[in-house]
Amino acid sequence: MKTRTLTLFFLCMIFTFSYAQNDAYHDALLNQLQAEYGLAGGEWIFTPDEATNAANAIAYGHTTTQNTAVGQDFSLAINLDIAGAGMNPWDAGYYNENINTVEAGDRVLTVIWLRTVSAAFAAPGKINMYVERPVTYDKEFFITTNPTPQWQQYLIPFEASGQFVPGQMRVGFHLAFQEQVIEFGGLAMINYGTSVALEDLPQELHNDYYPGIEPDAPWRTAAADRIEQHRKADLELQVLDAAGNAIPNADVEIEMVRHLYAFGTAIDTRRLAGNSGFDATYQEKLLDLDGEGHGFNWIVTENSLKWRAWEQGWAGTQEETVNALNWLSENNIKSRGHVLLWPGWNVMPDDMQTNSGDPAYLTGRISEHLNEMLNTPGVREHVREWDIINEPAHVRDLEMALQGTPGYTTGREIYPEVFNAALAEDPNITAYLNDYNILSNGTVSGGDYTFYKSIAQEIIDAGATIDGFGMQAHMGSALTPPDSIYAILEDCYQTFGKTIKITEYDQSDVLEDDFAARYTSDFLTMVFSHPATDGFFMWGFWDNAHWLDNAPLYNADWTPKATHTAFTNLLFNEWWTEENASTDADGNVSIRGFKGDYIIRATIDGEEVSADLELYDDVNTTIQLLPTATQVPEWADQIKVFPNPANDFLQVELPYFDKWTINIIDETGRLIQTNTSVDLMAIFETTNLSAGVYYLKIRNDDNEEISKKVVLVR
Repeated sequence: MKTRTLTLFFLCMIFTFSYAQNDAYHDALLNQLQAEYGLAGGEWIFTPDEATNAANAIAYGHTTTQNTAVGQDFSLAINLDIAGAGMNPWDAGYYNENINTVEAGDRVLTVIWLRTVSAAFAAPGKINMYVERPVTYDKEFFITTNPTPQWQQYLIPFEASGQFVPGQMRVGFHLAFQEQVIEFGGLAMINYGTSVALEDLPQELHNDYYPGIEPDAPWRTAAADRIEQHRKADLELQVLDAAGNAIPNADVEIEMVRHLYAFGTAIDTRRLAGNSGFDATYQEKLLDLDGEGHGFNWIVTENSLKWRAWEQGWAGTQEETVNALNWLSENNIKSRGHVLLWPGWNVMPDDMQTNSGDPAYLTGRISEHLNEMLNTPGVREHVREWDIINEPAHVRDLEMALQGTPGYTTGREIYPEVFNAALAEDPNITAYLNDYNILSNGTVSGGDYTFYKSIAQEIIDAGATIDGFGMQAHMGSALTPPDSIYAILEDCYQTFGKTIKITEYDQSDVLEDDFAARYTSDFLTMVFSHPATDGFFMWGFWDNAHWLDNAPLYNADWTPKATHTAFTNLLFNEWWTEENASTDADGNVSIRGFKGDYIIRATIDGEEVSADLELYDDVNTTIQLLPTATQVPEWADQIKVFPNPANDFLQVELPYFDKWTINIIDETGRLIQTNTSVDLMAIFETTNLSAGVYYLKIRNDDNEEISKKVVLVR
C-alpha cells in the first residue's frame, strides 16, 4: 500500500512539473473567468493542454475526428459523428477522467464549447452532459442540452459530493439520441476548493429557449383551434318549472365545477385522511389550488400500490392506503393505480430475484400479486385505471430471467400474459403501458420510443388489450419543442389508435422558475390540444414530497412557484366555463363550454333553484329545476345505497316509512328511471343500464331531496 501511494505521488509530481505551463487556450480561459466573473486561482482537474486531454479521452459508438477550430479561443475541435439512434442515449459517448484529486465539498467549474453540424438532419442536436463516479454512476450533475449550429460556451458549477482520487471523476457526453454530428472543444474543469462559494461560480446552460417559445409561433393558433374543437361541447338547455312549463327570461348561472379531462398529481397516501404522515396543508391543496376551491380531479399513487411497497409497508400500511383512497373518492377525486408489474429486481419483492432461475415461481408469484391487488376491498372499487406494466423498455430483469425458458423466447412474452391476467381479474379496469424517455427524448426516431412501441405491438399481436399509453414526461434541461411533442403524440395515436396520458411530468431544477412556468404552459397547451390525450399528471406537486425535491407547483414552505400561476390560470381560467345568461321565450339557453361537471342555477320568482349536469359531449336536453331545500334534510345521513359500485341491482336503505321517490339520472342529466317505495328498503334492477356514473335523486313526501352518486360496472 505504501509503495502505491509513493508511486502515485511521484507520478503527480511528474505531471505537475511537466504541465506547469498552460497552453494558449487555458491561459485565455483563466483571463476570461477573471475579467467576466472575478475568479482567480484554482487547480486544473485535467491537464491544461488541449491535445493531451484529447489523447487521454475515451470515445465509443461513433466516428471521431479532430479539426482545427477557427475563430475560437480553443484550437482543437472534436467532431463526433453518430450514425443513428441507440437503444439508450449512452450507447455512444465520450469522456475524460480526472488526474488530480477532488475533495468532498470542493467547488468545481466545468467549461465546454458545443455546436451541432447536423443541419442535414430533421432534428436539432441533443446530448447529455454529466459528471459521474465510474462503476456506481452517481452523478454530480446531469444536464440534457440541444446544441445549436453556433458555438456556445457552457459553464456548469457543482460541489463535489465526496472525494474523487485520480480516475474516479468522469466528465462526458451521451450522444446516441439520434443521427447527428456534434462538435465540441475547450473542455476544462477548474477546482476552486472551498475558497469560492458555489453560488458565486457562473452558470450558463443555454436552456432559456426552445423552438416555438415565440408568442406568435404558428403552433399556438392550431392548438387553440383543436382545443375549441375537441375539449368543448355544446349545451342546449331548456329550463322548466316544477309544473313542467318553460321559463322565459329566467336568469341562469352555468358554473363549471370539475374538468372531464384528468388533471392530476402523484401523492404520498400517508399524508391523507388522518394517516401516520397526515398533513392538513397537503390534503387541503389537493382540493384547493387556486384559493377558490378548485383542485386536482385525479391522483396517482406514487409508491403505496407498488408491489414491494404494498407488501413491505414502506410507503404506508395497506390500511392507510385504503383510507386515502376512500377519502379521495369521497371528495370526488379519481385514482390511478401505479403499478401492477415493474419488472426490476430492485422494485419487486426480494424473493423474485432469489427465485430468478425458476420461471414457474416467478409467474406464479405475479399471478398471486395480480389477484391480491385487483380484488382488495377499498382498492378494487376506487382504482379503475392501472399502469399494468411500467418501464419495460428500460427495466428488463424479469425479461432476461425468463428469456430462453419454455414458452419465453424473448422473455417479453410475460407482458401480454400479465395484461390478460389483470383483465381477467377485473375486466372493467383501464389498462396502460407506461414508460419514460419518450416525450423528453424529443423525436419519433428515438431508440427508447421505438423499443417501447415494439413492446406494445408484441403485446397486441399476442392478443392482449392495451387501453392506453402512458408517457412519463420527466422533462430535463433540454426542452422538447411543442411541435415535437405533438409529433410524438400523433405518431403513437396513428400507430395504435389508443388514449394517451402524460403520467409523470416534472422538470430539471436547473431551469429558472419563470422559464419552467412558460414551458409548462406551452407543453400542457399542446398536450391538451391533442384529441388522443385524456390526462396530465405531474409527479408530485410540493418540493418536500417530490423525488427530486423540485416539484412544479409549491416550494418547501408552500409558497407557490411561477408554474403554479401558469397551471392554475390554464385550468381554472382559460379552460374554465362560467356564464350568466337569460332564457329565451321558450325557456332555452345555449352555450359552448369546456367538458366537465356543472351546476346550473336559475332564479325563478325570486327563488334560486339548481341542478347538476355533466357536459361530456354535445347535450340537447330538458332539465326540470325543482326548488331545493334550504338546508340538508335531517334524514340525509341515514340513507344507505349499496352496493356501490353496483352491477345488476341497487338497494336503498330508507330512514322511515314514507312515500319515497327515487329517480335515476344519467351523466347528461336525463331521467332514466323513476322508482317509488313506502318501505324501509327499495330494491330495483339495473341490468338494463350501461356502465357509468349515475345519480339517485331521493325525495320524500314533503319534497325534501338529496342526491347520491353511484357507479355501475359491467
